[in-house]
Amino acid sequence: MLGAASAGLSRVPTMVQQQQQRYRVRQKIASGGMAEVFRAESAGLEGFKKTVAIKRVLPQLAEKKQFIGMFLDEARVSAHLSHSNCVQVFDVGVGDNTFFIVMEYVDGTDLKTVAEYYRRQKSMIPLEEACLITVRICEGLAYAHELNDSHGKPLNIVHRDMSPPNVLITRYGEVKIVDFGLAKANSQLEKSEPGIIKGKFGYLSPEVAFGQTADCRTDIFAVGIILWEMLAGRRLFLGDTDLDTVRLVQAARVPPLHGVNPQVTPELDRVIARALAREPDKRYSSARDFGRDLCAILFRNQRPVSSFDIADLVARPLAQREIDRVGRKDGGSIISSLIEEALFEFVSLGDSGVSHSHAAPLGSNLQFGGPQNWSGVEGGFGNEPGTRGGPSSSRLEIGNLAALEDDNIPQSKLLRSMGGNAAKLGGESVPAPKGRKSLMLVGAVLLVILGIAAGFVLAKRAAAPAQPTSTQQHK
Repeated sequence: MLGAASAGLSRVPTMVQQQQQRYRVRQKIASGGMAEVFRAESAGLEGFKKTVAIKRVLPQLAEKKQFIGMFLDEARVSAHLSHSNCVQVFDVGVGDNTFFIVMEYVDGTDLKTVAEYYRRQKSMIPLEEACLITVRICEGLAYAHELNDSHGKPLNIVHRDMSPPNVLITRYGEVKIVDFGLAKANSQLEKSEPGIIKGKFGYLSPEVAFGQTADCRTDIFAVGIILWEMLAGRRLFLGDTDLDTVRLVQAARVPPLHGVNPQVTPELDRVIARALAREPDKRYSSARDFGRDLCAILFRNQRPVSSFDIADLVARPLAQREIDRVGRKDGGSIISSLIEEALFEFVSLGDSGVSHSHAAPLGSNLQFGGPQNWSGVEGGFGNEPGTRGGPSSSRLEIGNLAALEDDNIPQSKLLRSMGGNAAKLGGESVPAPKGRKSLMLVGAVLLVILGIAAGFVLAKRAAAPAQPTSTQQHK
């Protein structure tokens, strides 16, 4: 028995070495000023493979301790979440001198893209489907808001960035909340600073727009905005500038929906008005109560609605995504694919021999049992004035979206221009990657291209039939 145990222990280093390169990147899904998201494969025993999404901090941010602390906070919060309406986090680690989070890969699209599609078609998201999507969001948020740690102590998780890009919908009609990157929980190391606005401006709550503390009612207000916009087919709070948008949120004037959408009943209007109450004390105190009232309205409408209907709702936007992707293909896609496939071999922080100066904040007692996603730029239901980021087509690739947490923006700095291409953290421009690394990458790419070209020529020569001699040609 002891001999067998000793033999088993002797195999542990070999097994650890096999785990050193467990994730293979296959395709970049999207990228932004702070992070990138890739589709990857997780390798296991006997050829087992699983598709996952990997969120990777950009290399130039890897040495910024405050940002890495926020990134690891996201992993810490997400590690606690295990619910069908929250994207799960599986692992956290370091690779290519930067950090990454391995998450559940979501085969679908986001609510922003769905709403944009129906807006372009000059049609509305049906009332029942809009309400059911909101109920599913409320179910995920209620779980996160009410979650306790292993000792029964409330974690007090608040998402703080609920918005259409952070709601993913699979092709099977599942609704999943993503990007807890701005979440606030008791377990966080990076505490929020007073007067700092976090989240997308058009989906802030009035109290957060005034620099006050966020709680679960902040998320409820944002979900109320999402439902209002699905039923109205337009943005609720959108000014010509970010400052104008924040002022609209602070005023919180919400037009009744029954004058915009005849399907909306006075009862549903009252429920939405309560979720969007300017004063937090007049708002729903829990996502559970908000979801229950929406379920009661669906029941009284006497029209069956299920995940099958949500799947039908997203089928056409997904089909359009495939058409757009084919139309975007060009001659450079082959080289891009080669670079992406050779980019990274990721190593889990839990693997032997892996260390990093920023690994400590994770804590040795954490179990990373499931991921989570992210979504992108300042967004709403269209490319309206005042929104930041590129066209929605950049987010239509596959599955998860790139997590781009908005910068921490003090209210005193809202008057300055908040656009630009340089990602900023704490007002400091992020430096470009060092020239040496860029040259090394370019050299590696050229070597890959030359090798492929040479292989192609040799293969073509080998496959070509032998040319006859002059004597044979005349016979």
